Order: sequence, then C-alpha cells, then structure tokens
Amino acid sequence: MKSCLYFGDVYHRRTSPKPHAFKFRLFMVHLFLDEMEEVFRKRIFWSTTRPNLACLRRSDYHGDTSASLENSVRKTVQDQLGKRPEGTVSMITHLRYFGHCFNPVTFYYCWNEDRSQPEYLLVEINNTPWNERHAKAFKWKGDDPDETPSRHNFTKEFHVSPFIGMDVDYEWTFSCPGKKLTVNMKDKKKGEVFFHANLKMSRKPMNGANLAWALTRFPFLTIQVVVGIYFNAFLLRLKGCAFHPHPKSLQEKN
Repeated sequence: MKSCLYFGDVYHRRTSPKPHAFKFRLFMVHLFLDEMEEVFRKRIFWSTTRPNLACLRRSDYHGDTSASLENSVRKTVQDQLGKRPEGTVSMITHLRYFGHCFNPVTFYYCWNEDRSQPEYLLVEINNTPWNERHAKAFKWKGDDPDETPSRHNFTKEFHVSPFIGMDVDYEWTFSCPGKKLTVNMKDKKKGEVFFHANLKMSRKPMNGANLAWALTRFPFLTIQVVVGIYFNAFLLRLKGCAFHPHPKSLQEKN
C-alpha cells in the first residue's frame, strides 16, 4: 500500500507591513485514490464510505461530486494544461474529523506509470471567510524525485487572505512525496519576499498505531486550523495590518 500519513509542522512568517509569525503542529493523510476501498479496511474509527470519527466525504474535495475524484482532478489538469494525465492520482489532505472538515490547501499528485514521480500537480486552495475553492495545475519539473524540487513562479489569481492584496507574485516549490515532504510558498512584491509559508513533514506508515496516535493527538485538527486562522487574523488587525476586501465585493460596489 502506498497510502501513508505525514506528521510535521506548518510555519508562516511575514515581514511586511508588520512582522508576524506562527508555527502549527499537524498531520495529513496521503491517500492514493485507487486504494480507497482497502486503505481503512478493518479500522474501527476511520472510513472512506460512511460517517465515522475520521472519514472521507466526496463533497469536501475537488470538482463535480457526481464524478469520481480521480476524473475530476484529471479533467481540471487537462482543462488548464491541455493534456489529460492517465496515471494514479493521490492527494495529501485533511479528512473529516468528528464531523468537521476544512482544508486550507489540498495537493493532488498525478503519478507516472511506476509511481516513482509525479507528472502533474493540482493545488486546491480554500479561502476564509469566503469559503471558496481555487485549483491551479502544474506540470511537474525535475528529473530526480529525491533531489530536484518542482519550482513554479506565477502571478496571484485568487484572493486567499484579507491581509494580502492581489498585486503579488508567487514562488512555489514542492518536493516529491517520499520519506520527507516539503512545500515552500513565497509571496513577493517587486521581487522582494514579504511572506513565507513552509510545510515540512515526515512520512509514517498507515498502520493501527499511527492512525490511533493521529486521532488521539489531533482529534479536532480541522477545527483547530480554523480557530488558528481567525486568531492570527485578529492578531494582524491588532498590529494594524490593512484589510483587503474581496475583489468581487469591490466590483459589486462599482
């Protein structure tokens, strides 16, 4: 079985307009979608087909819920990049824990035939407080999955945070999921980095002991994520950071 768990930290740091940083401990599930029927078989508190303490609900993830998640991911990659991936699809995400699910970001990997390296990557972001989703597809770069990260530069397209405007350039770097997983996201203005988010995790096998530890150590993980987002937003307002309205609200006023 290729599916596994990742444990680690996410770290956010901004230098402008006011310095602010935080670090958050978490775990994420790396689920190969062709293993969904067996991955939690005989696990009392985990499931992919029914409500449970930890479960997967199709509506929490990408695309048309009447289509399979694999086909929805493949369709979006094809729509954005012009080529349909045919290999196995996996995702690194939060499931629904104690009835609640929220994913600031989910990573969908479209793998080559022997599953040694991704061919495409789809990143889907959820924003708050608007609860919108936005997916961005990338062709995987780098020939050595152990040594060469996939690096991508582009202009911001989606309003993620009310404390960062739209006039931003991104630099995103992804390691291939292996024993370690690293994701770096930098926000730049006029070539200068003012915000940096880093996800750094280590792989653990998806066995009974690790599943029990994950659910015991992080029982209300997704609720804690939401509380953390609003708490840090409150701190940013106290520090005097400007609030950037959603572009749609500005268009409606005009």
